Amino acid sequence: MGALAALQEMGFHQCFDHLAGSSAGALNGAYFLTGQSSYGVETYIHYLSKKAFVNPFRFKKIVDIDYLVDGIGKKIRPLHLEKLRATHTTLHISLTESSEAATHYVTNRTQDIDIWEAFRATAALPLLYNKSVKVGNTHYVDGSLSARIPVQRAVEQGCRYIVVILTMPHSHRIHSTHRLLQSLTWPVTRHYSAALRNAFFGEDRDYNTIKMDLAHKNPKISGCPKVIVISPPRAPEMFSTVTTNPKHLLQGALQAREDTWRAFGQVPPPHENPFAISA
Repeated sequence: MGALAALQEMGFHQCFDHLAGSSAGALNGAYFLTGQSSYGVETYIHYLSKKAFVNPFRFKKIVDIDYLVDGIGKKIRPLHLEKLRATHTTLHISLTESSEAATHYVTNRTQDIDIWEAFRATAALPLLYNKSVKVGNTHYVDGSLSARIPVQRAVEQGCRYIVVILTMPHSHRIHSTHRLLQSLTWPVTRHYSAALRNAFFGEDRDYNTIKMDLAHKNPKISGCPKVIVISPPRAPEMFSTVTTNPKHLLQGALQAREDTWRAFGQVPPPHENPFAISA
């Protein structure tokens, strides 16, 4: 969200033809397209750092995606849904089909769906939220299980210039989870399909391959001549899904702002409060 706020600060939030996002990235992208990026950063720091959203002792719903969608998105820090529908940019929201673990996309142009349910589904984290969400006639879970870095979706739309925002350093890879840990989580994952269990616990070869391709000095994506990558420089800049320390969240957003400006060959201008609220 901090990187998207920086892109908006640079005047880029209306220049993209397509934006593809999975999990929180999809909702972050929506706030970006409605011109609410800084508002979104403030939401993370001051509203999503509360026990109403993340509570490690609420075992059946450690991360309350319902609160995120129905409380934050609709009421407390409302997303301008009309602007999202009207923007010229197509927002592609990745969903993971719960039985076959296949990737499916809906957009802000898709008819006959509740886009709020699409946001709920793409963020339906295994273990932490641990239930599927019905969109249309199909049940879905966390979009990042099948499309953690959905660059291929942009290529399929004919995009020739792509900006990729990574949430982990270039060195990060996803390998298979140890069998002991898999067995320990069996009580809460026994209802997963075999395909979904493999997507959740197995090595993500597509992700690992894309990360290697993007780590080059001049990153390349097949079919796309120009790629700009925005990524955290090192692991200490990153925080877990359940981080609730506002100071750490602000530090992460400020680092993302700096990384974004530098990815475009510029030094971020000094600013006392770069994430001033703009609802």
